[in-house]
Amino acid sequence: MKVSPIARGVVVATHVWPATSDVPLAVPVLELDWGGAAEDRHHGVTMSSDTRQKEVFDRGTEIRNHRQISIVDVDELAEVAAALGIEEIAPGTIADNICTSGIPHLTELEPMSRLVFASGAVLMTGGRNAPCTIAGRMVQARYGTPAEKFPKAAFDRRGITAWVERPGTIHPGDAVDVVPPTGM
Repeated sequence: MKVSPIARGVVVATHVWPATSDVPLAVPVLELDWGGAAEDRHHGVTMSSDTRQKEVFDRGTEIRNHRQISIVDVDELAEVAAALGIEEIAPGTIADNICTSGIPHLTELEPMSRLVFASGAVLMTGGRNAPCTIAGRMVQARYGTPAEKFPKAAFDRRGITAWVERPGTIHPGDAVDVVPPTGM
């Protein structure tokens, strides 16, 4: 690696959320191609714009998919669980594809940081993943907390989104290095 990482974590769990499933499914390996995780409902090089891009695009405009992968860290999941008054939020519950451990303040990572995995797969981070009631309903279904409380509890600790910069595989137990933005 040419640039020193600012943090090193480990992958705790990997999940996909198929369009045919009501809940995300744990997978032993996350296979990444240029569109993200092939079995995941967020897979694709492009996506339709939604309310998050309303200042720039009409809803439904085809744009680059910067939300191919969702990443959370166990410490931030624990903080959200505490804010909701529950014991835990298990990896995969809120449709995260990758759950890490050991990356302090994951949600605060500067956009355009890179996550470099043991296989050589690289994700380019796009920034914070805004908490929503979709994830809230997933937590409600599993733990019984009101869905509408999730966005406030998860504000600034919902994790990040990323897109594939270099395809590869990611397994639970793999190391992940965080490389700061280096310019393009």
